[in-house]
Amino acid sequence: MFRGSYEHTIDSKGRVSFPAQFRNILPKDNERLVITNYYPAHLWAFTFEDWNRLEQKLAAFPLTDPDTRSFKHFFVSGAHEVPIDKLGRILIPPRLREYAHLNKELVFVGQITHIEIWNKENWNSTFEASETNFEKVERKLADLGLKII
Repeated sequence: MFRGSYEHTIDSKGRVSFPAQFRNILPKDNERLVITNYYPAHLWAFTFEDWNRLEQKLAAFPLTDPDTRSFKHFFVSGAHEVPIDKLGRILIPPRLREYAHLNKELVFVGQITHIEIWNKENWNSTFEASETNFEKVERKLADLGLKII
């Protein structure tokens, strides 16, 4: 399970150190990720195995459904397989860096089943908005059966 947030610096070639805390979770024989764009202006990263399971679920939806096609146009078309090198770095493709505005400081955010990758400024704004709405959302989740304490 991916949890926590970790700040890193991306270099001009798009290389960034992948957090060791997340690397330790990945299968040792398959250290690669699938990274894609997500809304608003950030990236989602999945283990290769989790991405394959997600693709199988998406493949079950009808090809003729316009909403499914639209989702796949945005989400699946942005997907790139990214290996983790011997130094523990990943190379984020230029198109994804541009979409998520990753130019210097970024934040990896664990989301249990996947990892979000944010431009640091955008993450700070998103975190602040989440903090503002926390009590309201906490009550809604409690109504759905998730009680924190």
